[in-house]
Amino acid sequence: MKKILFPTDCSTLSHNAFVYAVELAKTLNVKIDVMSIFHLPMADASAMPPEYIEQMIDERRVATMKNVVQFVDGYQEYIDEIRADYGVFVATEIYEAAGDADYDFIVMGTKGSHNAFEKLMGSVTTQVMMHAPCPVLAIPECAEYKSIEKAAYATDFHLKDPEMVLELLSICNALGATVNYVHVDKKPDEPSSKVKTIAGFATVDHVKNDSVEEGLNDYIEKNDIDLLALFMPRRGLWERLFHSSFTKKIALHTHLPILVFREQKGMAEALQ
Repeated sequence: MKKILFPTDCSTLSHNAFVYAVELAKTLNVKIDVMSIFHLPMADASAMPPEYIEQMIDERRVATMKNVVQFVDGYQEYIDEIRADYGVFVATEIYEAAGDADYDFIVMGTKGSHNAFEKLMGSVTTQVMMHAPCPVLAIPECAEYKSIEKAAYATDFHLKDPEMVLELLSICNALGATVNYVHVDKKPDEPSSKVKTIAGFATVDHVKNDSVEEGLNDYIEKNDIDLLALFMPRRGLWERLFHSSFTKKIALHTHLPILVFREQKGMAEALQ
């Protein structure tokens, strides 16, 4: 384990996810890089000479850095780098920053869909999940920190499952957590034609439910799951489980942290 990237808007809700990041850093004996993305209002920037825009960016960067320093106050021993980055597209800045360094995963907060701003923040998390070069751990706003003792890997028996499972096992072993494997059959009246194991790793629990979301939620409650892990392939996103709308819905409504593994460039091509 090396390092965690934590993007933040320095809000109270973001602090909830930061607590998770800190506790993970303690357990995994790693450091956290904290970043905040700022931008200029387009109306202001479009009417100003370039030299004024540069001045405004410098001033906004200083102010953002001050906010981030205050945000992490009391946790400095777990922080490696603090950065304030200028950018128009928040999600792009986050996953490109992750691509410039060797992070174990990104930890992000997710918000509910009570208003337009929160919907925007939810879409940022989803976009990062879909493009990040490392796993993304999404922490719902209503989640209260507890140690991760049992994780569940939701599978649709993709060819890359064994590779993702090895990565998940590496993380869970470091956390001292066990892993369950679950598949939701949406046609309860038909016998499952899927194999019962993931490349010999472990037996997969089959849950029959018309709704994947409901099936997973029931499984999570009955098995005391502390972390839900998903794999999002680069090509042919599964209509049943891992398409973006489902991932976003799960990320915005579950009370559990969700760890999303994204298929990286080269993986899909190797399957051809």
